[in-house]
Amino acid sequence: MRDRSHTRAWRRRHSAALVAIAAVVGVLPSAASAKPYTPPHHRVFHGVTDTGNTADFRNFRTRVGAHPAVLEDLYHWGTPLTTGALRRWRGTDTRGVLSLSTAPGGEKEVVSPAGIASGRHDHYIIGVARSIAESRQVVYIRLFPEMNGSWNPYCAFNPDGTRKGSSHSTAMFRKAWRRFALIARGGRRATINRKLRALHMPRIYRAHSNRDPEYARKNVPSRLPHPKIAFLWNPQTVGSPHVSGNAPRNYWPGGKYVDWIGADIYSKYAAFAFPHLTSFYRHWDDKPFFIGEYSPWDSDPAGRFVQRLFHWAKKHGRTRMLVYYRSVYAGSPYDIGHFPAARSALRKILAHHRRYAQYAPGTHP
Repeated sequence: MRDRSHTRAWRRRHSAALVAIAAVVGVLPSAASAKPYTPPHHRVFHGVTDTGNTADFRNFRTRVGAHPAVLEDLYHWGTPLTTGALRRWRGTDTRGVLSLSTAPGGEKEVVSPAGIASGRHDHYIIGVARSIAESRQVVYIRLFPEMNGSWNPYCAFNPDGTRKGSSHSTAMFRKAWRRFALIARGGRRATINRKLRALHMPRIYRAHSNRDPEYARKNVPSRLPHPKIAFLWNPQTVGSPHVSGNAPRNYWPGGKYVDWIGADIYSKYAAFAFPHLTSFYRHWDDKPFFIGEYSPWDSDPAGRFVQRLFHWAKKHGRTRMLVYYRSVYAGSPYDIGHFPAARSALRKILAHHRRYAQYAPGTHP
């Protein structure tokens, strides 16, 4: 659905320059990103968004004739995973996808990108990481999705193309993402603090030093836990508004902070979206790819959209995950029940169990 104009050659030159600088000053994070937890044996995970009711999950499973390997929860900042997501992921034998916004749907934001980057909300990052580590589950974190869509509070632009201001700039967005990733991935507190300072951000909890008494008061260990997480970067393939400065590349935090790259697509915009999806896929070519949201909304005669999407995914072999979007409640306009031809097409596609894994490793009952 979107655009990008800078070339691979530019990225290589830019990366090479950063590596050269790092060799001199020694401040960049390790070159290796975290484990992406891709499906084994070149298989693909299919999933669905969560309504909060496991009965709805079972109903979807029956309708499509296959067990979804992943379950995506749409949460907003400040909501603990202990409110139900971790329990439902375990109870449905799925891997979790945490799709995290900074505001409840359509409401005022809880925190700005600048607020996250400033370190004033580190307690939530630490809490999410700790909960996942204690659960021993694998969780994909779809952080601030569709960030170049003006309907999202963390987008840098208003619908009319004007900028929201410095607290929501793309530079601040990149800082907020990097801070979240560095803290959530865990490791030695002193090392994380050093990397944060190198990125011109305060230490964890805005501490004055690595031995600040604040760490004892807030029970922050010298070594933060290493949860089994992977970060999913999911812009619109073309910015909305489509103005200079709102392309995917403007929100790119760097490959060291991203484990998967993906996009969303809906039947309503398919004619426009597929060419941009292909272009986007080819450009961002060094990570496993995923479809964070798809739906036959608002029509799919004969199931052609579903067939085309899954044919596209098979042809573009880095695509290792697709998630059906039905909103956060059953019976929404996106529900598969409204599209019988699409449902029939999806049943036939997912019946190929050798390609579509019904269970992720460690989740099979």
